[in-house]
Amino acid sequence: MLDHPAIDIALATILFYIVLSLVASSVQEWIASMLGLRSKNLNAGIKRLIGDQYTQRVYRHPLIANLAKAGKLPSYIDPKTLSTVLLELIARDNASKSYVTCTADDVRGIVGKISDDHPLKEILDTWLTEGEDAANTLKDRLASWFDEGMSRMSGWYARRVKVIIFVIAAAVTIATNASSIHFVEELWRNDILRSQLAAQAVTLTEAAASTDEMPNVSQDLNDFPIGWYGLPEDWVAWLKTVLGWAITIAAISLGAPFWFDLLSKVARLRGTGARAGSNNRDPSSTS
Repeated sequence: MLDHPAIDIALATILFYIVLSLVASSVQEWIASMLGLRSKNLNAGIKRLIGDQYTQRVYRHPLIANLAKAGKLPSYIDPKTLSTVLLELIARDNASKSYVTCTADDVRGIVGKISDDHPLKEILDTWLTEGEDAANTLKDRLASWFDEGMSRMSGWYARRVKVIIFVIAAAVTIATNASSIHFVEELWRNDILRSQLAAQAVTLTEAAASTDEMPNVSQDLNDFPIGWYGLPEDWVAWLKTVLGWAITIAAISLGAPFWFDLLSKVARLRGTGARAGSNNRDPSSTS
């Protein structure tokens, strides 16, 4: 077992980053919920796929409209449901009948009536088959296309979330003066605090090992040596503080899952015999 203050500092610092990352994620989720970012992202993505006119009509269809509260847009639509609704609307427009009752010839006729300048015309033409199962084949291929499109939409949303997380991380870091440099310096000076936080980090890894999900983190920001106790005295102190902020912001932006994974690896270096407030090594332990 490695028994060195640097290992405990690493464990405590990673725990610190996990807590800050979870705080930033919670704020981000609250903002996303309040502003309906997921549903707006989905709506914008569907518009790119099928055009604004059909998107509005798809969202008014009962199969879609009932997926969200009145006046709200759904944040997720199953690709098969979206395919079914869109083809139903197209069939009603071009054949005045339900798509469910359409034969293979009906489907080919429906697609043929779609305006040549509509973005769906060429796409549906590509997927039309000559067999008698043309209707079901077209619906399945359209659903697969929507599934691929939604994967891209998820990527757009993830990139947008990263920007929001970065802004939140900067706000939380500066508001709490969560400088990584000051944090590490304080842990190096305070043996008891360092050992306590390291022990809590090890306990967290043990909880994580017993479940496939991310365990609950009970630590509060007040548990850590951060906060405003006065402004830096000179430009050197300011430089160190700002650099510490930058490190913290970058760490938060990596996300809690990244730090959970790293925490388990560092905890294995330390061993399982967490010391509560003591720097003495148990002579019975083994490396």
